[in-house]
Order: sequence, then C-alpha cells, then structure tokens
Amino acid sequence: MRVRQSIPELFSTFLRFESDQITSWSTDSRLHRSIQKHLAQMPEETVDRFWVMYWHRCWRKEEASPRQQISAGHISAYLQEACYWSVQKIQPKTSSQQFQLADLFQVAIAAVPKILKACDPDERASLKTYASSAFGNVVRDWLRQRREIDLCNHWGLLLKLSRKRLIEALQGLDASTIEQYLVAWKCFELCYLPAKTLGMRQSAAPSAEVWNAIVTQYKKETGEAVSPATLERWLTDCANRVRSQSFPTVSSLNMPRPGQDDGELQDEVIDSRDSLLTELIEQEEQRERQDQRSQLNQVLETAIAEFDVSVQQLLQLYYQQQLTQQQIAKQLEVQQYTVSRKLSKAREALLLKLVRWSQAINPATDPEVIKSMGLVLEEWLQKHYS
Repeated sequence: MRVRQSIPELFSTFLRFESDQITSWSTDSRLHRSIQKHLAQMPEETVDRFWVMYWHRCWRKEEASPRQQISAGHISAYLQEACYWSVQKIQPKTSSQQFQLADLFQVAIAAVPKILKACDPDERASLKTYASSAFGNVVRDWLRQRREIDLCNHWGLLLKLSRKRLIEALQGLDASTIEQYLVAWKCFELCYLPAKTLGMRQSAAPSAEVWNAIVTQYKKETGEAVSPATLERWLTDCANRVRSQSFPTVSSLNMPRPGQDDGELQDEVIDSRDSLLTELIEQEEQRERQDQRSQLNQVLETAIAEFDVSVQQLLQLYYQQQLTQQQIAKQLEVQQYTVSRKLSKAREALLLKLVRWSQAINPATDPEVIKSMGLVLEEWLQKHYS
C-alpha cells in the first residue's frame, strides 16, 4: 500500500480493491476540490491533526445537515489505512469464507459516523488510534451477530426475538399485515413447547398439536380463524425479514457485475459514493456562492453609500438612466472631463473594495482573477442600477 503524503490525498482518496487486494488509491475529485478550497483559505495549516479535528468539529456542529455528511466523507478518507489494518488483523481469525477482506472493510468503514459520535475530539489524543480499536470491535460484533443468526433456524430465531426488533424488521408492510404478524408471533411464543430459552438455537418445528394451539390462541386474540399453513407462512416470513433486516445480502465487492463482460460491483459502490459526495459538495458550494454574492452586494452597496451625494447622483445617471458622459455634463452643467474623472475615481474606489474583499476570502487569489475584477465590477454596477 502506497503511503499517502499530502493533506489533499489524506482527505480525498479511498482504497480500491481488486481480487481482495489493494491496487490503488482512488481520488474523489469533489472531495479533493473541497479540501483544496479549505487549504487555500488556511494555507498555514499543513498538519493532518489540525484537519482531523477541524472536520470532526464540523461534523458535530452540522448535525443532520448535508455538510455533516461531507465532513464524514473527509474523515472516512483519512481513516482508510486505520480501517484496513484493523480488518486485516481480524480476517485470518474468522472461520467464515463468505466475506472477503474488502467486504469486511466496507462493514467497518460504514461505522465512521458512530465512531465520530463516540469520540470527543477535545478529549481523545488521536482519532486514528481510537478508530483503529473501534473498527476491530465493529467487525467482530458484526461477525458474532451474523454467526448467531446463521446458527439459529427459523423457530429458534423467532424464540430469541424481542417485539421491538420484529417491528423494525416488518417496516414497509401495511399496518394490518404487521398486526397479523405480531399477533401470530405472540401466539407462537405462548404456545410453543418447551418454554422459550435464550440458548435455544435449533428448535424443532411446531407439532400438529402445537399448531392447533396457536390457531386457537390466534382466534382468541383476534376473533379470526386462520389455518396452520397460513400461520406458518406468516411466521416464516417474519424470520426471513429479521434476517434480511439484520444483515442485508452482501455480495463480494470483487464479483463481476451482472450482465457485464468487465468491471466489478465495487465500481458501482465507488460511483455511488462519488455521486452522493458530488451532490453534497455542490450543494455546499452553491450555498457558499450565494453567501459570497450577498457579502459582495453589502460591500459595494456600503461603499457607494459612503460616496459624496454628487458621485452617487453621477452613478445613477450613468448606469441607471444610461446617459452618456456628454449628456450628464450638459445636465449637471459641468465639463465632460469632470464627469469622466469622477466616474473613474468612483470605479477605482469600488474596485479597491472588491479586491480587498476577495483577498480577505481567499488570500491566494490569482493575479489574473484580480485583473478580471474590473469586468466583474462593471457587470455588478449594470445589474445594481438596472
């Protein structure tokens, strides 16, 4: 694995796997633009620890907003190595060959928001150290839960369920179906023999006698008569939905894409992530552009308000009424060169305000950009007085 060196790399690149091996770092162009923009605003900050704490605090401040997800994206990029090494230590100890290292990596890296919530940036010495331990715990817990559910047959799983967990798994069904399933499960618990125990993984299917008892109990609870076959179908669906809700089907990220001669599933995962981050960063940039336009308007409007009344009148005649300098001179009964000189000085004063404002936002403003600000000012004046 090539070691990343620069700040932009650390906060905008992601590991790429092929055949369960790391092949390269994949740069997210939008995240790269985001970190470059912030570096331009704070060029003196060249230590990764500063940016880790910066994005962590941003994540905490921007709760439930698109910007929070952008901050999490930067942290996810930063923690790629920590996540990889944590997962690599665990994988050889797992007996299951169902998941490759890349798959377990995805399970771990998805826990970044939980890690950020649990880790206080002001108290922890290192987010990376904390995350390295947390990633390992996340994968171990995930495998343990997966193994526990895999070891249970349908009846054992239904006996181990809580009502809350079953309700969560049934979300998406209509209310009447959910109610039928919950009552059926309750009747199953009441009538199944032997009594429910936490250690019961492989439980035998209900006997005919037990099914009849469940049917009777269901009718007692609801007043409706249903067949044992219907109840069995409902309970089986409950168990299947719990499995799916707890552990959605995971295909190896290195599997070929269905119906494609080349490419892998992870290509789609990366594209999806890039699409989401692209959308979020574009939203952030749009808001920042709107904020900057508002600031620009305020700066120039304040500067115009500070002009002498005669200069303000001159600008109105020239830009609002669109009179020529000759017409203005005639109307004000002054020499044309006086009009020209005052207009030039007013533009120069406004341009100076514009340049200073731009450099305050971005000290590294390109000289070519500064040269073009005269056109920007002219467009603004035309629009302002229209």
